[in-house]
Amino acid sequence: MTNHKPQISDLRIEECLDDKLHRYVRTAHLFYVIYSGKVPRLLDVRLMAMSPQAFTLRGFERVAGVEYVQSWLVANCARSESS
Repeated sequence: MTNHKPQISDLRIEECLDDKLHRYVRTAHLFYVIYSGKVPRLLDVRLMAMSPQAFTLRGFERVAGVEYVQSWLVANCARSESS
């Protein structure tokens, strides 16, 4: 998705066995998405760039059996303590 609405969530990165690729892959997923529905896992994730403000992850997402190259821009967001 191009210019998708930002998601507020906890990012988890771990290695998992992928049954379709028959090997372990590093995955990134959003553990607790606040604003929208389920976001596909990012598979074969790699760190592409990093700065004090944000970092970019690259990989692919699998949706309905089709794989799409994807990148995520990840930045810290301040959550309101009053909510």
